[in-house]
Amino acid sequence: MKKCTFTIYLLFICLGLSAQTKVDSIRTRLFDPNNKAVLTAAHRGDWRNTCENSIEGIKSAIKMGVDIVEVDLARTKDGELILMHDDKLDRTTTGNGLVSTHTLQEIKTLKLRNGCFIRTIYKVPTLKEALLAAKGKVMLNLDKAFDYFDQVYALLEETGTSNLVIMKSNAPASQVKKEYGQYLDKVIFMPKVDLDDKEALNKLDDYLRILNPVAIEFKFAHDSNKLPYQIKQIMEGKCHIWYNTLWDTHAGGHDDDCSMIDPDKGYGYLIDSLGATILQTDRPAYLIDYLKRKMQYKLDCEQDWSYLITENEYNLEKSGNFTVEEYFLKGKKSPETCEDGIIVTPYFAAVIDGATAKSDYSLNGEKTGRLAMKLALDAIRSFPRDISAEKAINQISQKIYDFYVEHNLLDELKEHPGKRLTANGVIYSFDRNEVWQIGDCQCIIGNMYSSNEKEIDRIMAEARAAMNEIALLNGSTIEELEENDPGRKLIYPFLEQQAILQNNPNKNIQYAFPVFDGFPINMDQIKIFPIGEVKEIILSSDGYPHLFPTLKKSECFLMDIIKNDPLCIRQYKCTKGIIKGNCSFDDRAYLKIHLK
Repeated sequence: MKKCTFTIYLLFICLGLSAQTKVDSIRTRLFDPNNKAVLTAAHRGDWRNTCENSIEGIKSAIKMGVDIVEVDLARTKDGELILMHDDKLDRTTTGNGLVSTHTLQEIKTLKLRNGCFIRTIYKVPTLKEALLAAKGKVMLNLDKAFDYFDQVYALLEETGTSNLVIMKSNAPASQVKKEYGQYLDKVIFMPKVDLDDKEALNKLDDYLRILNPVAIEFKFAHDSNKLPYQIKQIMEGKCHIWYNTLWDTHAGGHDDDCSMIDPDKGYGYLIDSLGATILQTDRPAYLIDYLKRKMQYKLDCEQDWSYLITENEYNLEKSGNFTVEEYFLKGKKSPETCEDGIIVTPYFAAVIDGATAKSDYSLNGEKTGRLAMKLALDAIRSFPRDISAEKAINQISQKIYDFYVEHNLLDELKEHPGKRLTANGVIYSFDRNEVWQIGDCQCIIGNMYSSNEKEIDRIMAEARAAMNEIALLNGSTIEELEENDPGRKLIYPFLEQQAILQNNPNKNIQYAFPVFDGFPINMDQIKIFPIGEVKEIILSSDGYPHLFPTLKKSECFLMDIIKNDPLCIRQYKCTKGIIKGNCSFDDRAYLKIHLK
């Protein structure tokens, strides 16, 4: 019991260390004007999937991997600071009237509305609640907060969050220095400069000379303004350039809408032509995906690609309804132990990823993950061509359930979910013109990318990374940790226990996730993507840290991690690294199809 208690205690220490590292790394990049890595700022949080200026929107943005979340402040009748963009409650809540005429208690009885003006279950948060939700995980850019600077700073001191806040204003540099100079070495202040203003260069000079900021937010309405090119030269080596891509007049038309059509003409133009290193967007997931792809293009992919043929463990099956353009299957250790699988039939294409075994059970030398994968492939092979997603998922689950019955495993596995045969999958249906995503297999559908990473895995990966960093600081070598992974040992008891979360029928469980394990799946947790007119689809397992439009680019990104971060604790944090003798941290499967 004492050992278990100590392990739990150590886990939470590691989580704290790893979370703190996230904010520290962002600040390091911010304070280095020569760092060209682009930071992503989510405007009002992830409001497309939750509500603007909400705790849920902040948490969702953190899961996406954003660096900065922008929120707006307002003050209630009784002087409390809350997150709210408008002066009135009408647009974003179920209330009405001015914020300033309502007390915090009154506002807390209201519900937030989402972007479609639909009432949700979420409530208006206080600034204090937002600071605590973001603490150690992401930076907060506070808009409309300048007038409350003193009150804001008191909350930062109370919550220990002065390191994660960025304040901003277009107030003259001399005014900022005079009124708030006592805070400027404690809180990041970011000026705003309108490049369409005739005094823009004079204001910029004042900010650089008097305040020495780490970043400046710029805006310009049209491309006819040539000042942004000059700004790139002026700012070189001095501080970061921030642009907003929220709508066309913020960045000369190179906004989110432009980027959805051609990201190189939107985001890419601001980065490459105008020197932007911070972009604030209403589409953070899309921007993050673009930046990952952009980074990939800079990787050195010059290598012998013949292994994609000679080491491919999948024998291609053909379909008359779509064309397989690229495919690759490789086990991390051997073909006989590979737990990933690919299937192509006339009406279906799928990648199945068997979960790493958490028990000693095997049949004919095959462990639970490989058995689950093979059963799922067998079920797909017998699918009726027009089967629905729900019936297809149930059919796979039934196949595994029947295996339990046949081998007298059912009673034991009802009580011990960690011992079940478990798999994830992503399936394309020709007749339904849909992709079904179950668990953390990945897909690209046209320009849409879904990795579907489990939140609980992200937490465990952070804990493992922190523990292994401690081991390295204590003198262990990377080679030693490849043979004896203390981080994996730390989280392994939790990986065994987290099986209780899979297919858990309780909808209030925060970390619940769906898998194929022979038991009923909550269809609310399944992602069903309509294909529409898209002609290209990519399906893969999570053996690829990030999925790209081509196999070589996906492989190149993986190879860069294998070379530079074999423990998977820095460049790509994972619940497991590369074990000595293996070729990667996980089995991998990639399937790219072109629809006729």
